[in-house]
Amino acid sequence: MRRFVRSFAVLGAVGLCACGGAGSVLSSTSTPQRVIVTVAAPSNIARVLPGAGLPISAVGVSGAGNGVAGNNRFTWTAAVVTSGQYVANTGGQTKACAALSYTQAGGAAAAYAPDYSVNITIDPTNPANIIFTPPVVVPLPAGAPAGSTVTTNYPYCVQVTATAVSAPSAQGTVTVAVVNPANPEQ
Repeated sequence: MRRFVRSFAVLGAVGLCACGGAGSVLSSTSTPQRVIVTVAAPSNIARVLPGAGLPISAVGVSGAGNGVAGNNRFTWTAAVVTSGQYVANTGGQTKACAALSYTQAGGAAAAYAPDYSVNITIDPTNPANIIFTPPVVVPLPAGAPAGSTVTTNYPYCVQVTATAVSAPSAQGTVTVAVVNPANPEQ
C-alpha cells in the first residue's frame, strides 16, 4: 500500500512540474496582449434602441491561442463615430453607419461625434462587464448657442472600447449600431 501511495505522489509531482512551465496550456499571465469585446445579446449582434441597455463584456488574452489573462480590469469609453460599418445580421453582412449632424443657429450642418462614455454602467462586482445605454435624445454640445439642433440619422454607430488597466496598449472595440425605434432591424 505504501508503494501505491508513493507512486501517486511521484506522478502528481511530475504532473505539476509539467504543467507549471511557460508553454503549458494551463498557465496564464496577468498582463493581456489583446482584449476581446463581445456583446451579450441573443443574436450576438451589437444593436440597441435609444434608451435601452446592451450588455457588453471584455476579456484580456495573450499568446497565439488567446489564453485568458488573469487580470481582467478595464477602462471603458464610448464615442459616436461619423462613418464606418456595423454588423447588421448573423451572417456577418455589414452596413454603413449614418452620421449625426449638429447645426448651430443660422449655421451649416456638420458631422457630430459626442462622447457617450457617461452612458456606460460598469458592473461593480466585475469591471469586465458593462451595460451601454445610448440616450433617447442626442445631447447638444456643452455651451451650444440657443437655436442649435442635432439631427439624428439612424442607424448611427458608437464604438465601445475596453482598455486593459495593466496594459494600456491592449484594447478591444465593438461597434454598436443605435437603431431607429420605428425600424429596429435595420
